[in-house]
Amino acid sequence: MDFESTSVTGRAGLDLFVRDVALCLSVNRDRTPALVWPEGIEAVVAAARAAPPLGTPPPSSEVPHQAAELTARLGTLLGCTVVSSSVALARGDRHTGTTTETDLVLLPVHGSCGGRVEPAHPPHPSSTRPPHTLDLRLRLRVGEALYLPRGYTYTLDDVHTSCTLQLLGLHAPAW
Repeated sequence: MDFESTSVTGRAGLDLFVRDVALCLSVNRDRTPALVWPEGIEAVVAAARAAPPLGTPPPSSEVPHQAAELTARLGTLLGCTVVSSSVALARGDRHTGTTTETDLVLLPVHGSCGGRVEPAHPPHPSSTRPPHTLDLRLRLRVGEALYLPRGYTYTLDDVHTSCTLQLLGLHAPAW
């Protein structure tokens, strides 16, 4: 029996990706960062690579179809608004000290980079997030998704070749 996973792209891949990210968030949301290897990520990576190169003006101000479908599906499943953006890093670049104002998922879609994650401040006493004082150092690669709860600071560095990350911001519904 062959247990090797097969690449799933298109709509089925997007469904698997959304399901796995939602499952990860159901366990870790508002608690701790989490690294996940979601099924179906090939669909997200393929669509991101097919998009026009970063820095070129988009043909319209609309969100690309794939990103719009991804954010809509994930938002529906999680019951929140999801927005997509990207970060491009050239060799030797560093993206420093960004504190997340909302929950965030970082998806490397090209290349890899180093990362450092740490709480920006101690959790509020009513938070479900456990106190944690250590920095988390990791290498982000295509095929992985890093979840960061609101209030964490992240730095992207150690870029050996160009790297592009898709960022998914998860905004809680306004009541």
